[in-house]
Amino acid sequence: MSDFEKLIKTITSIEEVIQQGAQNGLKQAGARVMGTAKEKLGTYQPSVGEYPAWQTLKPQTVKRKYTTKKGNLKKSGKEYFKKYGSFEPSGTADDSPLVNTGHLRAAITTDESQIAQGNIYIGVAKGKANKKGEKASAIATYGAAQEYGSAKRNIPPRPYLRPSVVENKEEIAEDIKNGIAENIANFGQGGF
Repeated sequence: MSDFEKLIKTITSIEEVIQQGAQNGLKQAGARVMGTAKEKLGTYQPSVGEYPAWQTLKPQTVKRKYTTKKGNLKKSGKEYFKKYGSFEPSGTADDSPLVNTGHLRAAITTDESQIAQGNIYIGVAKGKANKKGEKASAIATYGAAQEYGSAKRNIPPRPYLRPSVVENKEEIAEDIKNGIAENIANFGQGGF
């Protein structure tokens, strides 16, 4: 193969190399955003961009976190009551907003099924049940009610996914840029 033919082959392949690099970077960015979203759960969040700060939990919600189904105080409930003197929300991680069972945090994942089109989704999949038999669709519904709020269920918005994208905006661009650069560098070593 002549040098000219090699050059033509390289030029025609570069778009594929760039696309694959962008996909690699997008996968990295998706993992970054997913991690940030999971970290938000359990701690009151400040406002981010257009997304409001999380409202404190209602006293009955805090109390429910610290009592058994029979209404008895758990050990952690006794500690909370001793520390705060009531089940009024403390506004601290002791209230652990959006963390009762940990199912929402565990269910947040990435969906790369449309990565070839430049899309990656981060959220709760509506797939099969978790280890405790709780349907993923129920967790997804709960997650959406928290993210957007639910007037019907008297839940204020506590966005955790969308602010994670906003907070990582610069890193997402870097992940994609680095993915492309790495792929081009690797291609250049073997392609010329």
